[in-house]
Amino acid sequence: MLKEERQHYILEQIKFKRKVLSSELSIELNVSEDTIRRDLNDLSSKGLIKKVHGGALPLNNKALSYEERSNYNLKEKNIIAKKAVNLIKDGQVIIMSGSTTNLQLAKIIPSNINATIYTYSLPIALQLTEHPSIEIIFIGGKLYKPAQVTIGLDVVSSISQLRTDLCFMGTEGINVSSGMTEPNWEVSHIKKCMISASDKVIVLCTKSKINKIKRYAVAPIHKIDTIITNSDPTDALFSNFKENGITIL
Repeated sequence: MLKEERQHYILEQIKFKRKVLSSELSIELNVSEDTIRRDLNDLSSKGLIKKVHGGALPLNNKALSYEERSNYNLKEKNIIAKKAVNLIKDGQVIIMSGSTTNLQLAKIIPSNINATIYTYSLPIALQLTEHPSIEIIFIGGKLYKPAQVTIGLDVVSSISQLRTDLCFMGTEGINVSSGMTEPNWEVSHIKKCMISASDKVIVLCTKSKINKIKRYAVAPIHKIDTIITNSDPTDALFSNFKENGITIL
């Protein structure tokens, strides 16, 4: 990869992740950390990023809109969605979290599928209105505008009364020792309820979320049945997950 291509990649990562680490970029780009540090110094000198110890931050701290986040890693999300859609069968009752990968999944459910889908995501509910034979049940509550999902006790109470066949859930971090984790306390509690309400839990996440740990625990790893990523399931990255009985797609 040329220097210009590397730096374009770094800028894209900073834009969407709001932070990058030199150690992670070194692995992702298959170059030394010294090379990454030189790239970060170069971008910083041009006034494009804010260099900090161990990595870099964006100059603009404004959070990305839902639409911008939906379009990030779109190719990878579509790969995941195409794997996940094969698990949806006629007559199932499904619950979907508000992840942008689930939004891509909602777009490609075959028109001949009859199923009931619960969601607390406004964009996913609206997307599913275009499906001819999906029954949509929107779980209402206080709207969290940045993610366009409902949160709060009403959502938790509603989900705790459900019994679903499948749960399609995004995550910000999952590893064997800490299980599934999230950066948002309210979202972590909603996802705990989703897992308790479901016969089978399917986590949809890009490879970058594997082995990440966030602040709030959602569930130990044995509560997860399947992980679907954009990567080859035979990747050594997933060995520990397979040893714990998790199916990798």
